[in-house]
Amino acid sequence: MFTKVCLTLVAVSSAFALTANTPSGVTSGGTTSITWSSTSSDSVFSIELNHPSFNSALAIANNVQPANNNITVTIPPVPADDNYTLQFVNITNINDVFATSGSFSIGAAVSASGSSTGSGASGSSTSGVAGASGVSGSTTASGSKATSTSPSGSPSGSASASGSSASPSGSAPNGAAPFRAPISVAVSALVAFAAAAFVL
Repeated sequence: MFTKVCLTLVAVSSAFALTANTPSGVTSGGTTSITWSSTSSDSVFSIELNHPSFNSALAIANNVQPANNNITVTIPPVPADDNYTLQFVNITNINDVFATSGSFSIGAAVSASGSSTGSGASGSSTSGVAGASGVSGSTTASGSKATSTSPSGSPSGSASASGSSASPSGSAPNGAAPFRAPISVAVSALVAFAAAAFVL
């Protein structure tokens, strides 16, 4: 009689040889790999997450093939705590538990806080700058029309126009002799002088 009981227990044990391994590094809302060992006689199962604070287990995988021996699942958002377990259950009757893992901890959700920091190009906009041959000239206009110049051979120069344009009778820039009279008046005077000398 004792021999028959032992044989029966061995047969039941071999029929349900599914063994759930205890996962590690599990985080709330993250993905984790669940592994187990199985035999050819094990049935398709579902995986449920359990905790003493739960009213009911949370299904995290369904219709799992035992021969795969591993699966990657997403853990639901749950409180970071200890004493979580996994149960491999019958797909038609969740109360029929094939295997239970050891207890493990679930850590807080990993925050993806990679803030993008970039420095844009900042600089003042310069108008009227001539960049040819290393010569830069800026134009500053105040009042009437200004003429932008880029003096040749000078590293930098600026032309500023303030007020009205220069009159013909004003002084010439850069030390030039003042302009006194139009050329036509001088020519007329010269012709008149020559005519007078001829008459005499």
